[in-house]
Amino acid sequence: LEREHLVMVLVLVDGVVGPTKLDLQMLDWLRSQDLPHTIVATKHDKVKSSKRATRKKDLAAGCQLDKGDIVWASASKGVGIDVIRSLVRSHLLS
Repeated sequence: LEREHLVMVLVLVDGVVGPTKLDLQMLDWLRSQDLPHTIVATKHDKVKSSKRATRKKDLAAGCQLDKGDIVWASASKGVGIDVIRSLVRSHLLS
């Protein structure tokens, strides 16, 4: 908390399972400390394309966010990696 360079926390949440109890505890703690954070929903490739919009909405609700605040990612398919890189760059340069 005392690191002046801590400008953003990326919280990885399993996009298939949804936020776990530990994920929700982390989010509560980040909010209580007023730390900026972004949710990265992993395993984009494991969610059927027809279910992704609903899954994103459910993930956002579970994390108490708007669905636009969730970034999808898939390490194996490379989905969302450019978005995450862009987020990191923007926070490093600010």
